[in-house]
Amino acid sequence: MLLGLFRSVADLTARDLRRALDLVHEWNDDDTLPTLDGLGRLVGCDTAGIIGSDHVARRLTSVHITRPERNLLGRPGFVAAVAHHPAFTAYRSGRLSPTSSVALTDLEDRRSLLRLPLYADFYRPEGTVDQLLRVVRLNGRRGSVVVFNRSRPSFSRRDRAVVDLLAPHLSQALVRRERLAALVAAARHATLVSEQATRSFARLPELTPRERHVAVHVADGSTDREIARNLGISPRTVHKHLEQIYRKLGLTNRAGLAVLINSTSVDVPETSLSPQPD
Repeated sequence: MLLGLFRSVADLTARDLRRALDLVHEWNDDDTLPTLDGLGRLVGCDTAGIIGSDHVARRLTSVHITRPERNLLGRPGFVAAVAHHPAFTAYRSGRLSPTSSVALTDLEDRRSLLRLPLYADFYRPEGTVDQLLRVVRLNGRRGSVVVFNRSRPSFSRRDRAVVDLLAPHLSQALVRRERLAALVAAARHATLVSEQATRSFARLPELTPRERHVAVHVADGSTDREIARNLGISPRTVHKHLEQIYRKLGLTNRAGLAVLINSTSVDVPETSLSPQPD
């Protein structure tokens, strides 16, 4: 791997390396999805994108491209056509290496490409003659690939060297963004749960004595039938009480009610233990 890296660097000029370093700094300083505009200009292409794919089902899961109007994912027939992308076949046969870039014209000759609906009906009308691909994330089923579309055939050793040099840094930026997004989502969820719990706690006095007793039984893990038997009412009435409890407290299920009741102290009047008519 190191030998390949040294060979790649040898194909780059000092100016290429300075621009590559600037991109790495940009990706490290920005916690959003890494922009590919600079990398696309460095490679020399018409459009660049990060493509998420399910390589087992042979389908795309996401497309982020430098020119959104050229995003083909929503075009009729594209999803079916992309399942026959030569990269999927190359991955299965081991010709698509996760550690080096490969051009579309490396995988298929021009005559074979022209017979592909993906190429003839979608790529060519958009002006894409060749495409450079590099895997940046990969697991047993899903992967992320950075792609560069060009209106002329072939990519040089220098183009490939640029992509291979920066791909690991792009992968790290994607991982960092995903972890940050997960952390932000968890924090937002925790905040929402806390705010909902505060609102629900403030509404506890709105419950009737019977509703409070039902709520305590729910928190103890009792079923509707067990609560009905303990209170001398029907399961249907228990269900109605629960509907009113959920509405008053802004809850949606037994689990939320149980957490709320177990985290506080609910006063249950002794008179609520006596059977009441439905």
